[in-house]
Amino acid sequence: MVQPYALYWSRPVESLQRPTIALLVEDDAPLAAMLERHLARAGMIVHLVRTQQDAVRRAAEVGPDVILLDLALAEGSGAGTCRELRARADTADVPVVVITANPLLTTKAELFHLGADDYMVKPFDADEMIMRIGAVLRRRGRTSGLRRIGPLAVSLETGDAWLGPTQMELTAAERSVLTELARSWPMLAPRERLLRAPWRSDLLASPNVLEQLVGRLRRKIAAAGGGVEIRAVRRSGYLLRAQSAG
Repeated sequence: MVQPYALYWSRPVESLQRPTIALLVEDDAPLAAMLERHLARAGMIVHLVRTQQDAVRRAAEVGPDVILLDLALAEGSGAGTCRELRARADTADVPVVVITANPLLTTKAELFHLGADDYMVKPFDADEMIMRIGAVLRRRGRTSGLRRIGPLAVSLETGDAWLGPTQMELTAAERSVLTELARSWPMLAPRERLLRAPWRSDLLASPNVLEQLVGRLRRKIAAAGGGVEIRAVRRSGYLLRAQSAG
């Protein structure tokens, strides 16, 4: 038996250039499974939630690049979720693509008024879904140059970092280490790679320079409000992780 949405997602999709973190808010199990599969095929890391409350909590934890939000949620509402995400400092600028079964123009106007960046009317094609996600990411400047981990955002090009709305004050060496950690996320950054980072030469004299820099970054993250930790993996390297809101 053909599943209800299978005909619309039968063609292979083109992979994006780098892993994009997608938060999928969908409580229709067959549709959620189909969407999750095709987003993963496009090279995305997908986090699936089914309620308004879980959507807001998970968004704060994983720092998604894009949110796909179904308006028809059994627990909470898509409209309420979009409003709440836009009201929070850590998700206010995250692109939201709304999924709806209502093609009426009045609904479209309402969606954009809520802060949605784009919408998809069911049923839709997987290729179009991936292209629309790519388009909103480009419009919002959410390219390979920016990585979000919970409330932390790191520019992979400049090393600039923000914790929530606040830009962190970092030395050149701290920027280098944090950028490499963010580039490796959600995987571990090997110690050997961190030691090859382009630090200032005056820091290389210390045998414990990496530990010192990680310690300074931990203190600055904590002072700025926390929400992200740098976890040491013995004899291997370090790992950035968003801390659970709970």
